[in-house]
Amino acid sequence: MRKQTKLVAVLSAAALLAIGASMTSFAASGWAQEDGTWVYLDSSGDRVYDTWKKSGSSYFYLNEDGEMAVDTIVEDGDDKYYVDASGARVYNQWVSMDNEDDETVGDNDDISTLWYYFGSSGKAYNDAVKTINGKKYIFDDNGYMLSGWQTYGEDNDLYYLGEENEGWAYTGWQFLELDEDIEDDDYDDEEWFYFKPSTGKAYVGERKYISGKYYTFDENGVMQDKWVVGTPGAPASQDSARYREDAGSQETGWIYAYPVDDPDEEGDDQYWFYLDSKGVPFNLNGADTQFLQLNDGTRYDMAETEVQKKDNEKWKTPITNVAAKVIKSKTYLFNDKGEMQTGVFIFYDYVSRTGGVVLEPGVYYFSKEGGSGEGQMQTGKTTVNYDGDTYNYYFQKDGSAYLAYIADGALYDGYGERIDAEDGNSYDLVDIDAGITIRIKGSSKVIEGPVTMIVNSSGKVKKSGTVKIDGWKYTVDDYIVTGVEAVD
Repeated sequence: MRKQTKLVAVLSAAALLAIGASMTSFAASGWAQEDGTWVYLDSSGDRVYDTWKKSGSSYFYLNEDGEMAVDTIVEDGDDKYYVDASGARVYNQWVSMDNEDDETVGDNDDISTLWYYFGSSGKAYNDAVKTINGKKYIFDDNGYMLSGWQTYGEDNDLYYLGEENEGWAYTGWQFLELDEDIEDDDYDDEEWFYFKPSTGKAYVGERKYISGKYYTFDENGVMQDKWVVGTPGAPASQDSARYREDAGSQETGWIYAYPVDDPDEEGDDQYWFYLDSKGVPFNLNGADTQFLQLNDGTRYDMAETEVQKKDNEKWKTPITNVAAKVIKSKTYLFNDKGEMQTGVFIFYDYVSRTGGVVLEPGVYYFSKEGGSGEGQMQTGKTTVNYDGDTYNYYFQKDGSAYLAYIADGALYDGYGERIDAEDGNSYDLVDIDAGITIRIKGSSKVIEGPVTMIVNSSGKVKKSGTVKIDGWKYTVDDYIVTGVEAVD
């Protein structure tokens, strides 16, 4: 920082002689030299004390001994002034002094040099924010210029005021070391901060729009660059938003990230999220789940995830507060953590869908395949791979699977899976239990259990005729086994 330092080193002997010449013109009262020291005598010839006297255009101070003060701070009531080596009060000038008494300056107890600024009246600025040569400086109630990390004002606003010989308020984006008083292992050695250009105040605990983008700053003023829990301005149900890693700007639309409840990325799994204009994931905390009231007063919001084939058709643990959303004409499913879901789902009742009609109870498939189609609700005939096995479904135009149906000649069970003859068999028997109704696509006909039907290795149902299976001949009429006899 270019500051004009003490005049003691730059005043010439000629200047001192000029002041002396003006003072020697006084008579019995006025300026006089006694033992090489300037004093000021009153009309009785006595020294005056603790007061200012003017000579020419300059003011000089007579101290408690009645001697003219030189090269020192003058405390006059609540105000401080500085007189240079000639004794003259200085104006509009920086003055520095060694911190011999180890004074604490603001929040900084490690200052070797004390800086003052004496304004147009000669008084030192104190307890004030001042603009000097286009830069803002802060002075404490002792008149010391503050530096480093400081909080100041009624609202404890945060500033960074540079090194101890700088002192001006930094503005705009700054990549800085944190205040040494902050102990947090989540921070790097240096972090990004933003200081208002007009005031130098840091944004703290705020979400701000800067140069066309949103950013969020934590309680220490550090720019956030991942998940922010407790985002300022967000409702309690949607209080987390995502910010671009390293860059810090708020993200929107599709992102692939670690879960909201794992902001430090300690887990292994990442998920797709769909963020709104404020960076908040769709359906976070179930905020976008619309509960549907049934006639009996029951509310449903439950789905179960993909069938675990190895566990004999058991379903995984139910998840609640699921909601669907139409994005660019495709439907996606999200849990109450905002994570996009993939796989086969059974909905016990209606599931809300933003941008489309509700999804009715049934079985649905949201693609597990990678690429741009991942997570999209599927329609039509679909093969799903699970634990090395393949399963075939037929999803209608609304996304729901045909359940207990004969569709395009194939038989699908109550979970929507096509029933095929076991490996190595051309045909297999399928028993339809009592209470089960099989519908037929494109027909009003239904088949009520208990009955037996026959399917081939491609799931096609034998509609009529005879079939030999394991030494027996079966007669089929209109999909139903009507007779059986041994084959010689």
